[in-house]
Amino acid sequence: MRPLISFPRLAGLFGIIALVLFGNVQAADPVRVACLGDSITAGATVNSATQSYPAQLQKMLGDGFVVKNFGQGGASFWHGGNPHASQQLPGATAFDPQIAVVMFGINDTRSRDGATHWAHFSEFDKDAGAVLEALLALPAKPRVLLCLPTENVAGLPGMTDARKASVAERLPRLVEVRAKITALAEKYAKQGVTLVDLHTPTVNRNDLFNVDGVHLNVTGYRLLAETLCPVVKATATTLNR
Repeated sequence: MRPLISFPRLAGLFGIIALVLFGNVQAADPVRVACLGDSITAGATVNSATQSYPAQLQKMLGDGFVVKNFGQGGASFWHGGNPHASQQLPGATAFDPQIAVVMFGINDTRSRDGATHWAHFSEFDKDAGAVLEALLALPAKPRVLLCLPTENVAGLPGMTDARKASVAERLPRLVEVRAKITALAEKYAKQGVTLVDLHTPTVNRNDLFNVDGVHLNVTGYRLLAETLCPVVKATATTLNR
């Protein structure tokens, strides 16, 4: 008796079934990562396109991620700053990230050369909270990595006396900023906000800084990317994709 279906025909049939069931399955789209922040995010003092921390983070994460840099020099959480964090929200909204890395606060300590940011520090919680809530409400429902601002250094060789005085004045203020950011991360933790400490890795590391004592060099920005990379990867595993 001849078999109803020969082996070659049976193999071909299984191949057709497999094509129907799995042929249209495609690799997941890259995870979208938005980086919002001030000049530290923008990549001041280096080639932003290749040496900023978002650019270096993209290289470390690879093709499974798309990292976009929305950072702007001088940006603060305070809504009266020019520029300020809320101005980065339209671009981030269009990008619709699944992960948002947020780092502001250094410019919120400013009070010289006509800046009045520190006089409005009582508005910090409200303004920072509004940015977080706007991000959390985006269609992709992103996880937010809220970062503690990096260290500032007041006594680097070659720093002018005026610059030393300015940075020294802002150091204790940054302690208050970091405390506020830590509290905000705790407040919004159940909504998808995670605190990332980018301060501790830069403490006692003068070799990471530009002579102005605030901005980082290529090595400093790479350290930020190295610190964030495993956090971003771990966060990506929690996404509903």
